[in-house]
Amino acid sequence: MRRFALWLLVSATVALAGDLDGRWDATITSGGAHVPFRMEVTESPARVCFFEDTQPACSTSAEIKDGALTARWDYINTELQLTAKDGALTGSYLSLRTKRPSAIEAKHYQAPPAPTEAPAKFDGEWEVHTKAATPGSQLLLQQSGVDLKGTILRVDGDVGTLVGRVDGTRFRISHFSGDRAVLLEGTLLADGTLDLTQSNSKMTAYRPAVARSRNLLPPEDPSMFARAKDPAAKFHFSFPDVNGKTVTDDDFAGKPYIVTVTGSWCPNCRDEAPFLGDLYKSYHAAGLGIVGFCFEYSDDPTYAPLKAFVRKYGIAYPMLLAGDPGKVKLGDVVPHVEHIGAYPTSIYIGRDGRIKAVHTGFPSIGAGEELTRVKKEVKDIVEQMLADKTAK
Repeated sequence: MRRFALWLLVSATVALAGDLDGRWDATITSGGAHVPFRMEVTESPARVCFFEDTQPACSTSAEIKDGALTARWDYINTELQLTAKDGALTGSYLSLRTKRPSAIEAKHYQAPPAPTEAPAKFDGEWEVHTKAATPGSQLLLQQSGVDLKGTILRVDGDVGTLVGRVDGTRFRISHFSGDRAVLLEGTLLADGTLDLTQSNSKMTAYRPAVARSRNLLPPEDPSMFARAKDPAAKFHFSFPDVNGKTVTDDDFAGKPYIVTVTGSWCPNCRDEAPFLGDLYKSYHAAGLGIVGFCFEYSDDPTYAPLKAFVRKYGIAYPMLLAGDPGKVKLGDVVPHVEHIGAYPTSIYIGRDGRIKAVHTGFPSIGAGEELTRVKKEVKDIVEQMLADKTAK
């Protein structure tokens, strides 16, 4: 009897391993919505990948054992647990910090059905509005036939790269690459506006010219949202790193540098990190410095998520512990900047130690040309600071 039970266990494990390889059509339950996303699994070595459009976000560890698949993303601080049954996968995706699970289901990938109607034109810039008295958000869409992708961009960042399809005057696009699970459904109305649903929220999108004709407030400018309280005042700071070494503004005296207000838990900070890493490699030899003000939850005294974040993105500049985001306010920790309240926020300090510019948020690749514009804007600021040889 024991041998029979052992044979059943081994058989179940082997069956699971044999069934996992390949691409899966998955859904995660978030905010009452079943958000579809792409998932790929390899068995040897064991690995699970989600996707930011076509860019993989792969697990940092995974194993198949005793009839179950477990995978972890240490830089997101999450864990996926799945079991196979009847050709499908079921399980949960867990935040290891909050201990909140989200249900996941998956079936083997199948090509989507052909659309029932010719696709309407959705690509380009829209403005999303919920209330007339509040600034709108940008809805940036890129369309190729029935394929559609884009994002909703607020002043503090966006919702990740939404990917999906168009069928006639309707579309359905979604995002999940480890966090920011979002499902956006839209219908093009006869008057040229978009009727949008995100989870249980109803919104309306207009082309920018139409929004202005209706006196709706435009999206806020991320380069103007926050600013130096006193442009003549010098920027001062003193924070330790994870090893206890204190770094201060004196370490950057006479050099231009960027302060990035960040956190390993912050999705848009993970959008920003590769760009800052490339910027540092390109301009550090010319004199540019970068320093991270990291707002990390203090329930893990080892700061393992932050260390994993640094490893993931190969961060070579100092990452300092600036406070617990659940216990401090950004305005109290960074008092030099007025209206600071978003992760990430980048602060540009000149050779004279004074703030030259502040940029709120950072877009994902789903923002398309807007991401290109933001990158160029930042590079222009950096080159101006490097070209300024005066230090007072």
